[in-house]
Amino acid sequence: MQKMIVEIPDELVSQFTPYQDRLPELMLLGLHQVKAQEALLLYSRGLISFARAAELAGLSRTEMIRQARAAGVRPRWSEAMIQKELV
Repeated sequence: MQKMIVEIPDELVSQFTPYQDRLPELMLLGLHQVKAQEALLLYSRGLISFARAAELAGLSRTEMIRQARAAGVRPRWSEAMIQKELV
């Protein structure tokens, strides 16, 4: 296992102290959240599909939908997509 040194600003140390025995879990949760946010940003800018965003975030499509809703990200629909679905 590799070791990593993380500097925490003085004003945040007191917030981390109660969780010091769970820091790996805390970091993993934060990593998952950042990956989801980055993937949703790419999706919202039209750079990737929703399925690809879920893949990049390491989430199922269902969980990615939950993340998108929580972040206020709306589905991208074009008129052509709607017409294709209606046929």
